[in-house]
Amino acid sequence: MKKRKTIYSLLLISGVLLISACSDNKEYETAICTLADISGTYAKEKKGMVKIIKAGIVPKLVPGDSLILMSIDSNSFNEENIKGKLKLDYRPSQANQQKLKFAQTLNDFANNESSAKYTDISGAMMLCSSHLKSTSAGTQIMFIFSDMKEELKPGIKRSFNNDEFENIDIVAMNVIKLNEDSANPQVFRSRIKKWKKRVLKHSAKSWNSSLDPTEISDYIDDKR
Repeated sequence: MKKRKTIYSLLLISGVLLISACSDNKEYETAICTLADISGTYAKEKKGMVKIIKAGIVPKLVPGDSLILMSIDSNSFNEENIKGKLKLDYRPSQANQQKLKFAQTLNDFANNESSAKYTDISGAMMLCSSHLKSTSAGTQIMFIFSDMKEELKPGIKRSFNNDEFENIDIVAMNVIKLNEDSANPQVFRSRIKKWKKRVLKHSAKSWNSSLDPTEISDYIDDKR
């Protein structure tokens, strides 16, 4: 009986240590969510978005990291907007195979010609925030590929919680200027300023709207 209790105690301690180790690993993991706008004229940017993700984000992922691809459409707070999820295995060989498979998911997304009439950026950000937090990763980054002009469908309402983006670094990527932006730059500047104020008000760790695609790798390294 004494021997059995000793074995049980050792197993219990081992289990606790294993759970503790997994918990500690989370601190060093990076979770990234990419939001791809498929509404209006921005839908034509799919191939460009995917190219940036494949060249600047996927190669930076290491075993334990995760990546989520979501679309921004007329009603983005919907699990169906998740177009791909990747959680890298801790075994490097398996992780590399997962990356190759996810590259095909990105290609399929780029070749899909579907588009949306309205632009629910807020809904996508809320869904993204929820999934990033669920990873408990020490580094959480949200990349938004959009012109950042939100046009909500009638009946759709969005409001952020005070801690909506806590521990999340947010980057507005490839923010293409619209015709009205070219006609009056203040329209564009005002739109970006409002987004910055809004996300920081709701606890975002940081906001960046001027990151060049070639700087993504360095940005991720800086945030880890």
